[in-house]
Amino acid sequence: MNNQKPVRQTSQKLVTGGQIIFFGLLLLGVIVAGILWPLLAQLIVWGTILFFTVFVSLKIVLWYASTKYSFAQFEQPSMYDHDLPVYTIFVPLYKEVSVLPRLMSGLHALNYPKDKLQVLLLVEDETVDPGMHEAFQAYDLGRNAPFASLLQIPNVQPRGKQKALNIGLEHTQGKYAVIYDAEDIPEPNQLLKAVGRFGSADAIVGCLQARLFFDNEQSSWVSRLLWTEYVIHFEWILKGLAQLGLVPPLGGTSNHFRVDALHAIALDRSQLPMGAEGIGAWDPWNVTEDADLAGALTLHGYKIEMLDSVTYEIATRSVGDLLPQRSRWLKGYLQTGLVYLRSPLRTMKKMGPIRWFVYVLFLLGTPLSILLSTLSWILTIVYFSTRSEAIERLFPWPLLYLGTLLLVFGNFALFMQHVIAAHKREGHTTVKWLLLLPVWQQLATASLLIAIRELLQPSKRSTWRKTTHEHDLEATSVSSYHEATTVEFPVIQPAQQERRVAEPDPV
Repeated sequence: MNNQKPVRQTSQKLVTGGQIIFFGLLLLGVIVAGILWPLLAQLIVWGTILFFTVFVSLKIVLWYASTKYSFAQFEQPSMYDHDLPVYTIFVPLYKEVSVLPRLMSGLHALNYPKDKLQVLLLVEDETVDPGMHEAFQAYDLGRNAPFASLLQIPNVQPRGKQKALNIGLEHTQGKYAVIYDAEDIPEPNQLLKAVGRFGSADAIVGCLQARLFFDNEQSSWVSRLLWTEYVIHFEWILKGLAQLGLVPPLGGTSNHFRVDALHAIALDRSQLPMGAEGIGAWDPWNVTEDADLAGALTLHGYKIEMLDSVTYEIATRSVGDLLPQRSRWLKGYLQTGLVYLRSPLRTMKKMGPIRWFVYVLFLLGTPLSILLSTLSWILTIVYFSTRSEAIERLFPWPLLYLGTLLLVFGNFALFMQHVIAAHKREGHTTVKWLLLLPVWQQLATASLLIAIRELLQPSKRSTWRKTTHEHDLEATSVSSYHEATTVEFPVIQPAQQERRVAEPDPV
């Protein structure tokens, strides 16, 4: 690893002064050149086609690389091994009363000595989320789950998962740590597997990412398509990136860390919000703290591996829940990509040029491809409907047909990815729902527009759009890996909780 600690930056500002000057001069140059040199517009179109070609090719390369990926071999320790280290579990919680029985069942079912577990339940201030505090008081953690403790997060801005994790890290006693969301049901042996792999790996392996499955993937067409996207992301993209030695953007949960690695990459305390400093491993202003953390680990010389273990989650079921979730993902990707475009030569030197390029391409290319794909479809439909002369001047016939071919091929490749993903996990009944992918793509565009709008509003730039899970519970069951321990849990009804407090989602 590099001896000199790299300078790590945050998303508190969307762009720096240097970036404003650079992008401003670039835009001015394009406008002036467009006036003096009309062919510039065609060059921009060629550049767009080149971008699509590179981005689609990257997805194909990652798919192929993922087929070559093999999980590391190691000896899994026994849960009765006296040398097992203390393991910290972070569980960020915000208005999650309805899923607490599922959460506590999953924690009790973990095959790990409970006297070696430190579960930190990261709960917002009682004035922000009184229902969570009342539920835990009724449950009596000291008697029913002595390995778990409630850690109250100060009511300061920005509120969200990333700030809670930083404060949790300051109270960590474990050698290793993992993040679980409130609705997660991890495979019982997941911690033992992580200990075994960390023990056999070089210290440079700072993070292990388990795979995420849904146990309610067939509850709606939204959950079905989201499920196929998760297969693509965890089985192909992350594995492919890991196989090629690149930077896999982490999932938001089931990331296992060496705690000393989290300390090593931490931001300076002066970069953290007043009143909630903690230890800044996570950028408190970035709403996809997981993707950003992958870059930070790589920047400091650490590697990320995939862990051959599964955590079950609850997929969102409705468009109303999907849009906030996806807009947060896209907003965070844009935030992170812009951060890693600052001081690009210095960052490239630390990360390696190929790692840096693919990481930034993936983060910024994902939202850009959504936007350009929608614009391309609109222009194509308008042209073939009207034979517009303006479009013909912009797209001479070789350019038009090449662009149309790439657009059709790229979308066909996307469709086939989802078909193969559905079959990969025996989701044959999902294939017919893939005919809704054009609708799915337009929902992605709507999410992107929401993300861009919020990025341009400083008051909403770090707003954490919470994903709602409570109305999914009827359609879900505990992971098929095991029958989780049943824990009696007095639940406060969500409707009652909402009547007690009318707080906005955490920002």
